[in-house]
Parts: sequence; C-alpha cells; structure tokens
Amino acid sequence: MRKNINKVINNTKIDTVLFTDSKEIFYLTGAEFGGFWLLYTKAKTYAICSKMIEDQVKEFFKNKDVYVYPGVLFNKIVLEILKENNIKNLFIDPKYMTALDFILLGEKLSQAGIELERKIGILDNARILKENNEIENLKKSCKIVSEVCDTVKKEIKPGISELDIQYRILELFAQNHVIESFTPIIAFGQNSANPHHRSSNRILAENDIIMVDIGCAFNGYCSDLTRTYFLDKIDDNSKRIWNIVKRSQEAVLKGIKAGLPISWADKTARGVIESAGYKDKFIHTTGHGVGIEIHEMPSLSSNAEGVFFAGMAVTVEPGIYIEQEFGVRIEDTILIKENGCEILTSATY
Repeated sequence: MRKNINKVINNTKIDTVLFTDSKEIFYLTGAEFGGFWLLYTKAKTYAICSKMIEDQVKEFFKNKDVYVYPGVLFNKIVLEILKENNIKNLFIDPKYMTALDFILLGEKLSQAGIELERKIGILDNARILKENNEIENLKKSCKIVSEVCDTVKKEIKPGISELDIQYRILELFAQNHVIESFTPIIAFGQNSANPHHRSSNRILAENDIIMVDIGCAFNGYCSDLTRTYFLDKIDDNSKRIWNIVKRSQEAVLKGIKAGLPISWADKTARGVIESAGYKDKFIHTTGHGVGIEIHEMPSLSSNAEGVFFAGMAVTVEPGIYIEQEFGVRIEDTILIKENGCEILTSATY
C-alpha cells in the first residue's frame, strides 16, 4: 500500500502531508470507512484514529506498511510523530480540514517550531485522470443509475409527489447495493426552474414537466445523470426549449476530445443557448469532474484553465431556467478519449 501512496505523493514533491478527508484517504488506501487521519512522511505512513475504531483500522492496515496510532487528540499525536522524526514542516489541504482543527494544529506546530504549509488540491492532478479500475467502477455506477432512471420514468404518473419518486429512487439504489452520491433532485412544474430544488410534496399533474437529477456511488465512484420529461402533452414553447438544451449538449458531446481547452466545452454549450436567445437563462457551468466525489476537478466553465486529457470523467449538463415557469436540464457523465468521448450514462431522453 505504501508503494501506491508513494506513487501518488511523489508527484506532488511534498515530503510530509496530513490527510483528514475520508474521500481522499479512500483514494489513497481503499478504506471505505472514515474517522481517522492519514499522515504521510518520507519514512513511514501513520493512521491516527480513536480507540473506538482502533481494531477496525488495525485489521484493515494489517501487513500494509501503515503504523496505527490510537488516541483522543489527533492534533497532539500528529505533533508527537513529527517531533519524533525531526520533521520541520507539514503540508495540508485546508479545504478538507475544519477551521477548528486547522487553528489548533497550527498553534501546536508553531509552538514546536514546525511550519504548517497550506496547499490546495494536493491530490487533484492524480485524481483528475482515472485509471482502469476507476473507469470500471464509474461505468458500473453509470449503468446502475441509468437503469434506475429508466425504471422510474415508466412509473411516473399523475398523483404522485416529488418525494414519492425520490424515495423510489433510493429504494432502487438499495436493491442494487449502492448509495446515492447526492440527494436526488426531483422537480415538477415551476420547481424545475430551480437547478438545485429540494424534493417536496408537490403532486404531479397532467401535462407537467418533470426534472430528475440523480446519481449513485459504486465502490466509492459516483455517477451523475439528469433527464427532463413531459407528462402527456408538450406545449410548443417547452418542446422548443428542450430541443435547444439538447442541441447544446450534443454540440459538446460531438466535439469534445483530449487536447481541447476545458473552456471550449462551456463556450460551445453556452454559444448554442445564447444564439437561441436565452443567454441569461443558463445560470451554471456546463459540467464538472466526477470520481470519488460528485463534484471534482475540472470545472467546465468558460474561464477554466488547462486542456482535456484522455481519462478524465466529466459531466455535460447545459440548462435553461425560466423563472416561475419551468426549467430544462439534460446531463450525462462521459469519459474523455483521445479522439472523442464515451457516454457512460444511457437513460432514455
């Protein structure tokens, strides 16, 4: 295990780093439980945990070159390890640490003459490119969420509520032995004009619009999918806007590939929507990276830096939102390839 951690950390050119986030620790070790910190030094790797999970941590790291240190005050244990090894600086990613832990750790290290150094996105460069096993997990996650979406679509009928559909989705996830990667967003009618609507008791009526935004996590890897449906009759304006959003997404899916600027995706999707007269109604970015978290790097914004590489997993999700009327969003999770992309989600549109 330490060999795998070395491979990731060596690319950061950092000698000593503390990981406190369960997702990043999962990425480094495969541990699917939280409650402990991982301290990496050039000589050793330490798992710092409470007494409550000491046995679990020891069992997981048995024969894996990780030293387990149980205790109550994690900050104090970190300090002791650093002092024992005569380490004078420690890197952390502050976005994954609580303000209280950051302050307390900083104070202890400062008193001991040890420098606490902040570095945002320590593992971002490693996480942004998916390896084969990660891709397989993403594909399975996307297959499950697509099947669940298609099942729910067939069950939609007047009289059910947004929460009825949300609970049904969670039931289907459980039957597939996966959990949700975020709280399902189910929005009827005017509620669909709110991109992050919280599902309610709103009842589905005849000729309603239905937005379903769902994702699950398989072996720790997330999927993300949005479909916008119409119940029974579709009025001409709603159909026209749905078609604009679909053309916007298709323009990206047809052209995206390794080597293109990341900003190209947003500019391309936004260009279609703007030319149709809805510039101010596309109120979020075109997508985001997906992996062990539902929102990862890169952000598919118009000012994004860098280029796409083969092995990146991202969403493409343009939308148009008409206040007090309705919204349309269509989203798929894709894998960037050298000469195009592979669409991982397959639910019917």
